[in-house]
Amino acid sequence: MSAPDAAAALVRVLRPGMTVALGDGVGAPGRLSDGTDVAEALSAAAAEVGGVRLILGWLPQECSGIDPGSFAEIVVMMPGWGVRKLLAHPSVKFLPTRLGALTGLLAGPCRPDVLITRLAPRDDGFGFATEVSWQQGVVESGARVVAVLDEARVAGGGVIDRDRVEVLGTAGDRPEVVTERAPSREHNALADNVLKWIPDGARLQYGPGQLGTALLRRAEVGLQIDTGLLTPAVLDLQGRGLLRGVPSTTYLLGDDDLYDWAAGREVLHGIEFTHDLGRLSHGDPLFAVNTAVEIDPVGQINVEGVGDNVFGGIGGHPDYCTGARLNPRGLSIIAVPHRFRGNSPLVPALTRPVSTLAHDVDVVVTEHGHADLRDASWEERALRLRTLFDG
Repeated sequence: MSAPDAAAALVRVLRPGMTVALGDGVGAPGRLSDGTDVAEALSAAAAEVGGVRLILGWLPQECSGIDPGSFAEIVVMMPGWGVRKLLAHPSVKFLPTRLGALTGLLAGPCRPDVLITRLAPRDDGFGFATEVSWQQGVVESGARVVAVLDEARVAGGGVIDRDRVEVLGTAGDRPEVVTERAPSREHNALADNVLKWIPDGARLQYGPGQLGTALLRRAEVGLQIDTGLLTPAVLDLQGRGLLRGVPSTTYLLGDDDLYDWAAGREVLHGIEFTHDLGRLSHGDPLFAVNTAVEIDPVGQINVEGVGDNVFGGIGGHPDYCTGARLNPRGLSIIAVPHRFRGNSPLVPALTRPVSTLAHDVDVVVTEHGHADLRDASWEERALRLRTLFDG
């Protein structure tokens, strides 16, 4: 299907006033087998139809084919690298929301009429190969599904009946490959201090990046992985015989080795499962390890950016911190370097709104030590944090 053909097919699907969602993650629809850019075809169709609203999720890579002027509005649910340029356009806005709240938003005021996504065939229908995220919930809410088909094996999520899916074309690319950076000496030291808190058999949630990689590579006890983003370091954990059970995640983020390993393992679930506070706060102990851009004197956390410079979203940070905090045997850990580019993450006041509440933070860890805040009053919290970062 050529670009004009793909745009024409989408024109037949769209209507003025409709809301259309574009699948997210590393498997966001990219190119068709004939080289057609799906985002460009969607933009052309939206411009012809008029009055179309676009919903975007988490995009780790730039989605350059989207023309913001073609849409009445673009709503970004998780700002990041892939949408930075788009956010400068007046028709684009992002919603300050935790990931666990997206199911309600997408069933309510942001409900899509159409979902355009990458799907893989399975014996009983279609499924997701590298992420489920919020998309399964959108399907279940009755959205019309337009698919770019990928021959990859599915890695989980629910089954989408064949009669629910309209095929736009066959994928001409594989999911994005995001290289895992090797941890620095500082990140290794930070990971070692965090791992002192985590017992054998615990559920671990971690964020992507050098710290997360160091945690999985340097762990010496068996761990269950229960996280929002699963990265290639899980293969190291398995290779050393320390991976317990099947990991649970909603996004894959890594390379072909990870994507191929996850295929057929049913590791992917929708956010209504992965980020559910009831599930996270019960069962085996959950240890949530997250970072921060800024920490205020009593432990409130900002993860979005500094001032007007927004480089991330709230995401699942408060979901996992709260879940671990409520788990009777769990722990909510914020792990940050003592200094980043010469500056302390402990600031007199956050330069952006609070992402995670202070009372959902149990312990703050640096490469030099920790501050246990669980039994501290507001005044004691401030003293312990100041002592940690001044030391």
